[in-house]
Amino acid sequence: MKTKIILAILLNSVLAGFSQSFVNLDFEMANVSGQTSYNTSVTDAIPGWNAYISGVLQTTIWCNDVPLSAPEVCLINTNSQYFSGSISGKYYLEIWGEFNPSGGQIHTNSAAIGQTGKIPLIAKTISFWGNIGGLVATFDGLPLSFFQTGGTANYNIYSADISAYAGQTGQLLFTDPYYSNDSGGPAIMDNIQFSTSPVPEPSIFALSTLGGLLLAWRWRR
Repeated sequence: MKTKIILAILLNSVLAGFSQSFVNLDFEMANVSGQTSYNTSVTDAIPGWNAYISGVLQTTIWCNDVPLSAPEVCLINTNSQYFSGSISGKYYLEIWGEFNPSGGQIHTNSAAIGQTGKIPLIAKTISFWGNIGGLVATFDGLPLSFFQTGGTANYNIYSADISAYAGQTGQLLFTDPYYSNDSGGPAIMDNIQFSTSPVPEPSIFALSTLGGLLLAWRWRR
């Protein structure tokens, strides 16, 4: 038993070391004191990450506010009127694709964050806490299929198989596309993690409630 515990500790230590290639996965490195809500430096708000609107690199994002319809990346903390309960730590991120309540292809602008780094050599799973909304995730341009694998009263847990890319360097990109009342929604993200464990099977609870959660988000908008 002691041998297994020691082995697990060593594996987690190795994983933590490799994962340092990616930084600020919990968005707690923000340094936004004194900056305006609508003109917050990307470098200060989400160090290590880039922000994009329809694929165009941005120099600023929003802080403690959310858009009505325009695409935007938003850093939210406990001082915001939009803060809806702790996920993990002080900050989390909201990624909003352009919203068009009438549907159709009138608005098609997306919002995204990306970071280039090396996937831990022994990683099998990548996960995050929050709400998946209309999220589309890729590594080095190849799709990652996230699905709900758990949750609490404050957040859901989503996981994807990353084992095929272990040890590889590329861009990890999270995009929220255009959406309407009929599909999609903003993504909420916090506490991105790599794990040596395989992706757990989705629970019956997760499968049965995922649709309801997405409907609830649409209703809020």
